[in-house]
Amino acid sequence: MFTIETPETKIDTLAEKIQQDYAKFMEYVEQDSRAEQLKAFYKIFEDQLLSAPASAKVHFHNAYPGGYLDHILRVTELALKMASLYKTSNGFIDFTKQELIFAALNHDLGKLGTEDEPYYLNQDSDWHRKRGEMYKHNDNLQYFKAPDRGLMMLQKYGISVTETEWLSIKLSDGIYSTGNDSYLKNDGMRVNLPYIIHWADHMATRIEKDKNRFVL
Repeated sequence: MFTIETPETKIDTLAEKIQQDYAKFMEYVEQDSRAEQLKAFYKIFEDQLLSAPASAKVHFHNAYPGGYLDHILRVTELALKMASLYKTSNGFIDFTKQELIFAALNHDLGKLGTEDEPYYLNQDSDWHRKRGEMYKHNDNLQYFKAPDRGLMMLQKYGISVTETEWLSIKLSDGIYSTGNDSYLKNDGMRVNLPYIIHWADHMATRIEKDKNRFVL
């Protein structure tokens, strides 16, 4: 599936972590009313799902094999906690638990690439690797923002997405993507889940930068 050039003990630790994360990921999928469709979909992208990093550079976050899975699970867990906090703080919950979990699990789906081409390739330049750039973007892919590619992938395989889920995936980068301005400014939003997914994504990224866990 992929090669990890590290001491054997670290390989074992990371490989075990990836398998545990994958099992947890599938537990979440099983809770969805679209579970059978989703399992077939994720099977197509299984290699990428297990091996993909969450970003290309060490100083970003989770730039290692399995970093993608670790990140989306952390976002999912944080989003569940934030929704609970939001509700107990008198925030209005206008979405379902299924919508929250689906949006969290798929907010970075576009970072898996396509059936034939991964989004990230191993960096083959020693100069770049010494500066913390462990991966590079695959130039064989048509450019898409990651949320847009993810939504296209779901549409391609006939997986239905609610309006709330679509907005939550599309706007997961929040105000850090200027293309989201027309949705997020001038009180354009009528649902709260996109904010919760973005807050969870931002917090997860900060935690991953702090811990720098399993960096190879």
